[in-house]
Amino acid sequence: MIKILLDYKWCFIWAIIVIVLCTLPGNNFDAVPSYPGMDKLVHCGMFFVFCTLLYNGVIQQFSGKPTRWVPFFIVSILGFLFAGLTELLQLYIFTYRSGDWWDLFADTVGIGMAGFAYLLNYVNRRS
Repeated sequence: MIKILLDYKWCFIWAIIVIVLCTLPGNNFDAVPSYPGMDKLVHCGMFFVFCTLLYNGVIQQFSGKPTRWVPFFIVSILGFLFAGLTELLQLYIFTYRSGDWWDLFADTVGIGMAGFAYLLNYVNRRS
């Protein structure tokens, strides 16, 4: 059990970072230079990294030989549930932030990008 948790340690660390970033008040980021749509790009990137780290854990757990579609669906569902959780936290718990459907869409794009990268670069090249 401990080995399985250690396979996903970077994913857990990144999930904590994402939750902390999603719960900070928006005025904490006023000093950061931005452009229109940067928020969506950040959401996409955060969930791309999250799901990529989940895929990395899957690859480590199965000694480099996971199946093709089962991890794809499981990681996609877990990523979407985590994205929904962050948006619900922003909407109902941390009222100085706002839950947004477009943020959830950007999160889903990042999840899809990670899934595409997994299928393209790992599964099709394994022997």
